[in-house]
Amino acid sequence: MAKTTPLDMRATILAQLDDPRAGGLDIEAWVQILSRSGERIASASRTRLATSAGRARVADVPLTTVIDAWMAVGAATLATESRTPAGHLRLIADGTRALCAGYADGQAESIRQAERQRALLIEALLSDQPPEQVQELASRIGIELTGRRSVLLVSEVSEVVLDRLDDAGALAAPQRGRIVAIIGGRVPRGPETAGLGRPGLGIPGIRASYADAKRALNMARRLGLRGIVPYGDVLPEALIGQDQVTLRELVDATLTPLRSTRNGGPQYIETASVWLQEGLSVAATARVLDVHERTVRYRLARIAKLTSLDLQHADDRFRLELAVRGARLLGDVPTA
Repeated sequence: MAKTTPLDMRATILAQLDDPRAGGLDIEAWVQILSRSGERIASASRTRLATSAGRARVADVPLTTVIDAWMAVGAATLATESRTPAGHLRLIADGTRALCAGYADGQAESIRQAERQRALLIEALLSDQPPEQVQELASRIGIELTGRRSVLLVSEVSEVVLDRLDDAGALAAPQRGRIVAIIGGRVPRGPETAGLGRPGLGIPGIRASYADAKRALNMARRLGLRGIVPYGDVLPEALIGQDQVTLRELVDATLTPLRSTRNGGPQYIETASVWLQEGLSVAATARVLDVHERTVRYRLARIAKLTSLDLQHADDRFRLELAVRGARLLGDVPTA
């Protein structure tokens, strides 16, 4: 009777497995490894098993299929070898450990490869590459870029942030010390300072949203804001911050009388800021500042006198608010 070859065994084993992906496994080599092993699988053979399993993971072959194939190899070779069943089982266990370790390494490499692909795609998205080239790159890695999407720019890079964005289905990757995330649905919240651009359609919309997100993050940092800061929320600051020389003149001309300790010091600027933020409500301002309402009214009267502004007049209130916002933007006063 002709001796059964490793190639014959491969065909028999593949016929037993209910997974066509097993055809990509190095089963013939596995048969040879078991056939040539003594009491233990040699180091070189364990490395070959691990490498084989790593390639299987990169090719998206399930670990269950890898182990099923290895066990089938073990069963097929048991009757052809002179070693004891116990010794054969030890070899099977030894090989299983090597396969699992290699599969884990392959999984880690698959993750790294996917991260590299996402980073390259984001870099292309935010560059001046033609949209059709960017779309082709996205299609190759199975990412859809149609529809409306927003860009979130997170100020710090961490695995926690990346995991949060991944759970939300965002396309995210570190870039230049920040995380860039392209989001098509719910924006995941976190404590990190982040700028959020307005939603845009397709690749041009993503690029416009990225420009928004950069400006929003810049404003958030300058204002000392935390959490997600939509561009629309800091649009006034983005506008007035474009001409910092004129802004400085406005801030100094309006707020200098309020900064004098002889006149009352920074508490007047804080009171003005809170009062404006609380919709001109004296009661709400008193609660925020933890002072009596009479104190708020007194301070507002002093603010009006010192600045020569009529706080009942919309134009004068606008000037005061512009100066207070500008002072924050210039770093002159703490954020209220």
